[in-house]
Amino acid sequence: MYPQTMTPNRNNNINPYLMQKVMTASPEQLVSYIYDIAISSCAKEDRIKATKAIQELISALNFDYKEQALTFFKIYRYILNQIHKSQFEEARKLLTDIKKTWVSAMQVE
Repeated sequence: MYPQTMTPNRNNNINPYLMQKVMTASPEQLVSYIYDIAISSCAKEDRIKATKAIQELISALNFDYKEQALTFFKIYRYILNQIHKSQFEEARKLLTDIKKTWVSAMQVE
């Protein structure tokens, strides 16, 4: 499945710049991109797209590091709950804070 921005357009073409950006991204950058999608979806109050982005973040968790993964899982579940309650601003704020920390910790652009 492609993110909404990568869905083929009316001419069945995928934005080549976006495709190149995704295909050459590191795993850390891909997670950052998913945060961006989740944040912008919350700003637009797009429940479906925001939920899909959070589900992708959950599926990316590495449970080999059980304690950290469970902490993020609980946070993501809380954010999903906020989205389902239409508390998009609260979800957006949390996602923005987490993304800032992620980018700093992973030294992602």
